Amino acid sequence: MSGVIRLELVRAEDMFETPGVTLGSESGGTIAGIDRCLAELTAHPLRPPVHLELALPAAEITPGVDMRVATTLRRYCDEHHRHNDNQIRGMKRSGWRALRVGFPITMLGLTIVAIGGDMSKSDPFQDVVDIVGWVLAWLGLWYPFDKVVFYPTDLIRENRALAVLREATVAVVPASPQPS
Repeated sequence: MSGVIRLELVRAEDMFETPGVTLGSESGGTIAGIDRCLAELTAHPLRPPVHLELALPAAEITPGVDMRVATTLRRYCDEHHRHNDNQIRGMKRSGWRALRVGFPITMLGLTIVAIGGDMSKSDPFQDVVDIVGWVLAWLGLWYPFDKVVFYPTDLIRENRALAVLREATVAVVPASPQPS
């Protein structure tokens, strides 16, 4: 579903920078606007078109600020997407390289299982040997598999949110005045 993400900012730069904290202030945020947008899009996926509405104090609204924010937003999304892609490739490469250690451990475990299967059924250690063998076989493949398949999922989800955010329309509106 498409939707609107509304952010109240003190300065347009707070979209991309961690805002300074003003003690006692009821307005603004303590997290960069881009991080709030990405959190919103990963928690509640929206389909394009997404409309990003930035509420700024009237003094901060200058001609073309919405265009400058949109340009910077696209650049940020492109750079961050590229960074995430590199991280994903690095994780998968690391996972495949972990097989250098994991595969021999798995083979050791399967060998122990095979040897345990040759033991007498009345041998009290057969169950222990069998369990140790299967645990080693599982452990040898678990980490590489986890690293290749599951570790990248958060970054893949973030890349989806970045793609949606990159195409968002940006509007800058005056913030509602704070009650005295």
